[in-house]
Amino acid sequence: MYIASDRLEPQGDTLWNAEKNHPGSISMLSDIFNDPIELVRCYIEPNCRYQDHTGNTGKSACSAFDAINLFMGDGIDPSIKGGNQLLVLGNSGLGKTSFLSLLRLSQILESRDRPARCELFRLGLDTLDKIASIHNPSECVLLLDGLDEDREARSSPRQRLLDLLEASESFNRVVIACDNRYFFQQISDQSTGDEGGKVGDFDCPLMVMLDFDTDQVDMYLDSRYPAQWKQRLFRKGEREDAAKQVANLGVLKHRPQSPSLVGFLFDNDGPIPDEYALMEIASVQWLVEESEVAAERDNPLLTIESLYDFAKILSTRMMGLGQYSVSEHRVLGWLPADKDPFQLQLMTFGPYSLLQRHEFGAGERSYRFLHRSVQEFFAAQQVLDTSSPEEIVVPGFATNKMIDYIERGRSSNDEHRSKKLIMRDSNLGGFGVEGKDLKGAIIAGSESDETFEGHTVPEDDFQQVRLDGDTGMEKPEPGSPVSFEKEEGFSLDMLWVPEGSFNFGNRDSPVLIEIPQGFWLGKIPITQRIYESIIGLNPSFFVKEGDGLPVEQVSWIDAQAFCVELTNLLPEGLDEPLEFRLPKESEWVYACRIANRNWFPLHEYNNNIGFRVALVRKMPKPDIPDTLEAPSSLKLKTND
Repeated sequence: MYIASDRLEPQGDTLWNAEKNHPGSISMLSDIFNDPIELVRCYIEPNCRYQDHTGNTGKSACSAFDAINLFMGDGIDPSIKGGNQLLVLGNSGLGKTSFLSLLRLSQILESRDRPARCELFRLGLDTLDKIASIHNPSECVLLLDGLDEDREARSSPRQRLLDLLEASESFNRVVIACDNRYFFQQISDQSTGDEGGKVGDFDCPLMVMLDFDTDQVDMYLDSRYPAQWKQRLFRKGEREDAAKQVANLGVLKHRPQSPSLVGFLFDNDGPIPDEYALMEIASVQWLVEESEVAAERDNPLLTIESLYDFAKILSTRMMGLGQYSVSEHRVLGWLPADKDPFQLQLMTFGPYSLLQRHEFGAGERSYRFLHRSVQEFFAAQQVLDTSSPEEIVVPGFATNKMIDYIERGRSSNDEHRSKKLIMRDSNLGGFGVEGKDLKGAIIAGSESDETFEGHTVPEDDFQQVRLDGDTGMEKPEPGSPVSFEKEEGFSLDMLWVPEGSFNFGNRDSPVLIEIPQGFWLGKIPITQRIYESIIGLNPSFFVKEGDGLPVEQVSWIDAQAFCVELTNLLPEGLDEPLEFRLPKESEWVYACRIANRNWFPLHEYNNNIGFRVALVRKMPKPDIPDTLEAPSSLKLKTND
């Protein structure tokens, strides 16, 4: 298997005949994952950081195609357990599913008349059975998508990944896609020796996908709105209008999924602060456009209101079933028995319609939403719109993204803001989803019983400590804030977090987490100035705004290396050795909750995305060196 940008267009020319050679293969991709023709036409090669066992350390960015070609070729060490199993990580909306779909599509088109030896599955209840049923796995490439949305991973994400790695160990190559944050927070466990792509006994190569840069965004718009005579004649000015709307997306434009919705933004006249607002604007415009088409086609039953209700119910049923595609027969079965109230055959189903229809032939059709996030958004609206005056019940099948949308919709609506948010396995018979009623755990909007006595944030009376390896360095005093200085402009301010305990989990079965020893925590995120001073380079994209901004384009591996280099500046031979490291999850949660009695006051952070940054004590300003520092933790080493 080999993939390259200059081969995508020629591959697209063969798609029309590919189904003849591989019946069902193209249909499967179009039905469950992506429209292959549009995928090939508009796909822009992403960049990544790649780490393996053959000398690639993941410290610098490279082409994702170069990385995957190396992995599929000779760039693995077969003697290492997990060496043939690649973990592809990336934040939401970075195109992990499209990347795996393109790998599968490339293999189909390359194989010509011989059987395809590549399988692509979205992780679910029957994945292990599917893996076990594949013959001659040593000759097959296995692609597994959506570990972070896998229901089987809910109770034990780390064990689920270990089970998948164990089951697929004998395959020629394995690629598993997962959300970056989910992997390092829910799966990777440093206390057991995990680091990078190492999980248990498996030491896997690691690919971390990066945001689009400005050039890649422009390349996407050029492919979406090509400068051909037909476009200049019939779609004049769309490329320029699209560029203006993409600019309104702010930082969201660097996620490939966001620019794909640009066709619904032409009537928007202002900045789009976050993903929830983007989904709101796109969904409203889609509903308006479909209702206008319905009026032109003499379809009075399809209105904005009826289509909105249909999209909510359809998405909720599909979420409950754990499906991202559903047959037309089943869809019609969910509608009133005597009629099709929307006359679905009269709807438009273009390549960027929020609701997609796929033709199988012989009159068979299936439906899916443009992106999983679109399905999750409409399902979140159904949860909000059917909530009671006192509480919002989140069904047990809700994904992390769906819960984010529910919380965002709750906090932005005066009617919902005061409601408690309840997580339970509800019996949603009206949506075709069966499940036992369980006692709900309050996860937002309630007062906590726990208290944090005597915990206060100290004033800015920092102890000054010089970072130069001098054994005569003044040792920081526990209990007091400290400012580490290395050179002019380098000031790493850290606040003291005292020892203590807190209740973690729901109120019915809380777990007492002990923090036996206090530690220092970075006051603000690590700046580009400090990172470059320690590492010697600045990988950030936003460099023109000043090196007082937070460093970005930094992987977890990079962060670990930064902490090691920072620790090397501390003198050896101290009575009580010190080290810089990243905070543990329990320490981070404890520090965040220490001054707030609410369990999860998530509404305080609604404006942290896009054009706004929630204020913390002082307004962040790029021209002040110490305004944006990354959470790094300095802790006294102990024998235990």
